[in-house]
Amino acid sequence: MYRKIQVSVPDAPVGEGLPEFMTFYIDTRFTDLQVRRFQLLAGIVLASWDSHYSELANGEERSRYQECCNKYARFNLAPVWFEEKLANGSAAAAVQMDGFTTQITANGFGRSAKAYIMYQKSGSSTIKGVNASDPEKSSLSVTINATDLAKTSVSDLFLAGSLQHAWLHREGYRHPAGKYTSYFAGEASMCLMRGNLNKTSTPASFYTQWLD
Repeated sequence: MYRKIQVSVPDAPVGEGLPEFMTFYIDTRFTDLQVRRFQLLAGIVLASWDSHYSELANGEERSRYQECCNKYARFNLAPVWFEEKLANGSAAAAVQMDGFTTQITANGFGRSAKAYIMYQKSGSSTIKGVNASDPEKSSLSVTINATDLAKTSVSDLFLAGSLQHAWLHREGYRHPAGKYTSYFAGEASMCLMRGNLNKTSTPASFYTQWLD
């Protein structure tokens, strides 16, 4: 059983019409608290998207997200549907955010398949998105480990990075299983988890344990 929930879409300066809400169908086994946390996580991912475009609209040559991705992302810079070669992580981040805009509008205006938030009681994955390759048509469906979603010991920002990573898989991004460092899909999510700050001596596993 699933119930319909919505998440407000910020009025980001993307140059095209945006929906007022994104719509999801969430498994009724999630508690009300877990549902609210999912909505919060989705809101954090959307806020990051809004910040990227707002910074560019305010005259920045690159957003903070682009700067972070440019420092660390080296491999698999492009989604599977993108045919041109991307020069660096900054260009990759711009393509990714444009693709995410497509995912947001396709969901909000009902062009893509329904997005289901599927339930997993526990397990080795946190938030899992099955690989997809068409942001215009593929849903934003993911499977969420309810045990992890309920953990107060993990920050909202880290779980938002996990959700963003699952949606990167839905957008068309790939990385070798278990390898995140230097791959765009891994570094982009770690950038979100760090608030786009530089890496420190903290090991990558501190972040990547929450991915996939």
